Amino acid sequence: MIPFNPKKKYKNVFWFLLDGLRPDFLQIDPKGNFVEKLLSNATVFNHVVTTAAGTHTSMHSIFSSLLPSFNGATGWSIEALQNFNQNIFTIADFFQMAGYETFRYNDADGERGVPMSGFKRWESSGYKIGKVLFKTDLMKTARRDKFIEDVNNCKTNKFVYHHIELLHELNCDLGRMWKHEYYRRNIDITAQEFKKLYSEYIIGKDDLVILSSDHGVLLDKNYMQDGEDNGERHYEESVRAFFSLLGNDITSQILTKPISALDIAPTLLHVALDVSMNGQGHDQFLYMKNDIYQQTVFYREKGSWNVPSEKQNPFSSDVYYIRDGNWKYVFGEKDPRCEWLINLDESPDYKINLKDKYPELVKKYRENITKKFLEVQNFEYKSGLPFDKDCLNKMFSIILDEKLLQNSTIKSLLDLSGPYYEILICNSKQKPTFYDKYYKIKTIPTLDTDTIQSNCSGEWIIFIKNTGIWSEYFLSDLYRYIQCHRNKDVKIVSRNYLAVRKEDFSSTTKIELFEKKEVRTIVHCCPCPSLLSTKYILFGCGKMGQEALKYFGNDKVHFFVDNDPALVGKKFYGKEVLSFSELKKISYNYTIIISMGILLALEVKEQLESNDIYNYQLFQNMKNT
Repeated sequence: MIPFNPKKKYKNVFWFLLDGLRPDFLQIDPKGNFVEKLLSNATVFNHVVTTAAGTHTSMHSIFSSLLPSFNGATGWSIEALQNFNQNIFTIADFFQMAGYETFRYNDADGERGVPMSGFKRWESSGYKIGKVLFKTDLMKTARRDKFIEDVNNCKTNKFVYHHIELLHELNCDLGRMWKHEYYRRNIDITAQEFKKLYSEYIIGKDDLVILSSDHGVLLDKNYMQDGEDNGERHYEESVRAFFSLLGNDITSQILTKPISALDIAPTLLHVALDVSMNGQGHDQFLYMKNDIYQQTVFYREKGSWNVPSEKQNPFSSDVYYIRDGNWKYVFGEKDPRCEWLINLDESPDYKINLKDKYPELVKKYRENITKKFLEVQNFEYKSGLPFDKDCLNKMFSIILDEKLLQNSTIKSLLDLSGPYYEILICNSKQKPTFYDKYYKIKTIPTLDTDTIQSNCSGEWIIFIKNTGIWSEYFLSDLYRYIQCHRNKDVKIVSRNYLAVRKEDFSSTTKIELFEKKEVRTIVHCCPCPSLLSTKYILFGCGKMGQEALKYFGNDKVHFFVDNDPALVGKKFYGKEVLSFSELKKISYNYTIIISMGILLALEVKEQLESNDIYNYQLFQNMKNT
């Protein structure tokens, strides 16, 4: 048992992220729109200096209290986000360790606005950014309704993060330039829709509610074109966000002094769990309670913008920002046009560049940047907790055979969301591999029952039958599927994996469920030998069937199957020939080998799948590998 038992100061925690909402457009007033009414009863930090320039990089920093270069997520693509340091404890991890059920929803599919680590449920609308408004009733979708229903039905403590893309989508409908007057109108539309959403959740008086934004917004300017013409810059409008807390014992107040977005995680965890988080941010609890404010220097990164993923550096961004009181310094490492020194007291943003007037200040800030980001190369994450992530209880033990191993498969499995899990690789030669450094990965010499039982610490064992790229929803979907049958003795059979409870691994289970749709579990999958069963049924009694019998061995082949009624009931090479209807009754206990020419094999493949049978392989493929 891990030594972590914090106070649960709130029954549930609901965090609503309003993507792209600028705090200077909010009139925090009980007579205002729904968002403004909520904020009028909250503690509002209305000058949060964001740590990165986009949603993904900004929120990964907020959840980890580490700058992008220090947590690894410096880029703008999914591939870049896969560099996020898996050892880091995020906000969601803390809540999960504290016994909260953890839920995450995003209005857009595939958007990785926050780290996956720590979330058991990972859900979205199913629609892509830029397409949400065209296919939904604004924020309302069937998936969202089911997600909220599941949250409301959850009777344990819960931490819920809901990322609302509506304002972003409404503005993007305008094109690359977001105009001032339309932006204000879209805020009101978003507030109206958010009121409907908020009412659907069951939120009680003992719960904590968080409203925040991810980063600032630049209006009335084509920021893409501006960046191309003038070099990347950190306009103050694009740097500022807000963060607010609403709940028992939280004062209604507006705190106007700037804080870093890195401060959000330690402050929230202090408020909700009375624990500290080791990161680069400062706990602003005393600022909330006693107006004790400590001025600090803020750092911000642009990330790797328009840089191909293969050239992105997980230890470096392209453009850096320092905020030191009223001084602001921006430095573009690869763009000589991008060096600015601004006194925000004396001039509007980017009107007067003082870098030539104050060369000593420029030198000082450039040295600060160099020193700060040289630390990244030797940075070793330390959580501040008396244990590491490998000490946490596992729900899933995922088993891969060395022969099926692909780097892309391992990388995608490492990156999954959901409850904590481990990956066991059968490495018969026990030679070192690149993946040995990951705490999630163990190597085992064989796949025999005793070895698996003694090495797996997960509640469920998952055999990966097919290598391929596993999507971010796999463990979340499987966890939800398991929850539906948690009181039954089951194993879950799929064409690409087999999942069974550890205590049932050696015995025959009472109920076998075929998880037919495999919603979002695999992006693509390559055929390979099955781990599901070493008991085979050969579909096809011809010459290739005889060849397959020799290939697998007489003791492992139990039956033939054929669609020709004249052959059913007879014996071929000592094995009984079953009908297709007989096969359907016993198919889950065997691996089916389609042993016939490719054209007939494709017809049989379609026949099997139309009858919900996916535990098959094509002998034509196997004998050619």
